[in-house]
Parts: sequence; structure tokens; C-alpha cells
Amino acid sequence: MKRLSEEKGMVLVMALMFLLVLGLLGISAISMTSYDNRISGNKRISDQAFYAADAGVQEVMGRFRPDATGEIEDTDPLNPNWRRFIALNQSQAAKVGYVSGPNHLFLQSLQTRLDFAVELKHKVNIANAVVTKDGHPVYLVTSLGVTPEGGQKRIEAELNPFPSLNPGGALYSEQPVDLLGSSTYIQGMDACGSNDVPGVATTLPLSSDPVDIHGSPTVEGTPPIQYDTTNRDLKAMIEYLRKDANFAYAYGSNQTLTGMSDQWGIPVGSGTANPLTYSGPLNIVYFNMGGDKTLKLAGGSHGGGILLVDGNLELNGGFQWYGLVIVTGALDFTGGGEKNITGGMMAGETATVEVDVGGNAAIINCSAVQPQLENLVTPIRITRWREVY
Repeated sequence: MKRLSEEKGMVLVMALMFLLVLGLLGISAISMTSYDNRISGNKRISDQAFYAADAGVQEVMGRFRPDATGEIEDTDPLNPNWRRFIALNQSQAAKVGYVSGPNHLFLQSLQTRLDFAVELKHKVNIANAVVTKDGHPVYLVTSLGVTPEGGQKRIEAELNPFPSLNPGGALYSEQPVDLLGSSTYIQGMDACGSNDVPGVATTLPLSSDPVDIHGSPTVEGTPPIQYDTTNRDLKAMIEYLRKDANFAYAYGSNQTLTGMSDQWGIPVGSGTANPLTYSGPLNIVYFNMGGDKTLKLAGGSHGGGILLVDGNLELNGGFQWYGLVIVTGALDFTGGGEKNITGGMMAGETATVEVDVGGNAAIINCSAVQPQLENLVTPIRITRWREVY
């Protein structure tokens, strides 16, 4: 009986300890829930700030239309102090460096739901000279996204505008050119306006005698042949343009295609002394030939737009193209049939290639082509991107 009386308080003690443990567990659960909520809230605020900053970059890219009134237009492409700012108001733009002055231009954001401030400027080198690529400045964009709770995200991106689609001549080549036959016609005089260019433009010097003429081909332009022209990065051009391709093909070996392709477009015209005309939708057609394999288009192939060949191109028999043809390797015109390219051709990235133009063939400059081709291409692309904080 004495032992039982000594244990009368144990139930109460155990109950109190149990309640204490439950209380501690409850407090811990509440604390963890509160902590998780804070983490979730902070992540939500961080994500909102990031999306706002990204929206600023996208607005820059969407408004980069130099030919559109009220949009971003670069009228001073070699000015290292050139700046454009986009924000809801000028005080917001000041957060990324805007000050009233001749080189700074503020543009009102086209939306009101997201709070961001964007600075667009030219990339410069250590000598404070504007960095260019294919004749266009490279751009740097900084976008600061802000949330009502005070969250901030800053991202930076490097932007490259689309490469110039002006070949600089009816035929541009980085390697020696052979012009053969009496029915070959290379015309740099503008068949569609008054923008005359060289017939043949080559990056090689006159001293290397890069253009070899056999027979009596017609080569006209201002001048007929231009030497030491600016070297173009054809690989980089194709890499940029192929991302907008309507038709893309890849082959690991030499390939012959015949009668391609009504889907690419059907130019109108005949003969080699007259420019083709075109009224349908233009396309970008890309062939990945691994850089060194040969694509042979034969038997009346045709199209309209931009034809890209990363490799060698042989045009055999009848061929019509309204637009621009870019080939990184060798270019050969072979066989019979009329071959007419109205717009321009660019060839010769590989050091061992030659451009042979012979037979009943014509390459004709037409200034009406280039503006139509530019509408096919994304005007600017992100090439580098990073989150600052």
C-alpha cells in the first residue's frame, strides 16, 4: 500500500510531460510552416522580379525594328556612348543609368503591369571602340526587374543583330573565281533600281589574279570586278540565318536532288539576261552538308528566299532562284539548261575551293530582293546571357 501511495503523482507528471512534448512539437510545426512560407514567399518574389527583368529584355528585342516609327533605332552605330532606356517612367530608368543628355534616349514601356528598367548600349572594347560583327554593332542590354515587395533581379544579355544580306556584288567570293563560256552573265548593274554593285566582289587582292576568265562571259558592274572587298563570316551568317529556316535538311554524304522544290517557291522568267520575278511567300532553305560534302541540285530545281548550304553546292541543268544563295564551300555551275539567280550569291569559306561559273548561267543584282529577305529574319538574337543577382 505504501508503494502505491508513493506513485499517485506519476500519472500527472507523465501527462504534463506528454503535453509539453505535444506543445513543443506544435511550436516546431508552426515555426517550420512559417519558415517554409517565408522561403516560398521569397522565392515567389525572386521569380516575379526575374520574370519582370526578362520581360524587359524581350521588349527590347520586340521593339528593335529600325524601320518602324517610334521603335528602337540605332542612328549612331559607332558611338560608344549611345544608350537607349525603356521603363515605366524616367525615374525608374535612372536606376539603370539614365540621365538627360544627347546620347541617352528614354522610351516609354509598352506595358504597365511589370516594373522593369532597361539599358541598351553598344559593346565596346578596351579602347572604348564599338565592337561590330558583320558591319553591325554588338549590343549589351541590362534589365532590372522590381516587385512591389522590394524584390530585385538584374540580368544582362549580349545581342547580335542579323547579318547584312547585301552580298556586296552580284557574286561574292573569298576564293579564286573561274568564269567560263560565252553565255555566262554576271550583272552587278541593278536590274530592279539604281543600286549598282560590282559584278564580282572578291576578298583576294588583284596581285593574286583571283578571277580567271575564259571565253567571252559578260561581267558588268560598278566596277565589273572589285578586289580586296571586306571578308564576310559565312559560317556565322549561316548559323544565324538557319534558325529561321522553313526547310532544313542534313546529309552526311554527297547528295543529288532533282527537281527541287515547288514548296520552296516558283520564280517566273526565262533566259539568263533578264531578272526573275516572284510573287509568292519567300522561304529560308538550309542544307547541313557537314561543311565539306557536296549538294547537287539538278533537273530544274527552283525557289525563292535564302538558300543556305554549309558545304559545297553544284547547280546542274536548269536552276532558278529569286533571292540570295550562301555557300560556305565550293560553288559550281555545270551541265546544260538555264541557270538564273536574281539577287546575289556568296561563296567560298573553305581555303581550297574555287568558284566555277559556266554554261548558260546568270547572276543578276536586284535591289528589290534584299528588303524582302530581311522580313524573313529575326532582327536580333541573344548570344550570351547571365543573371547578375
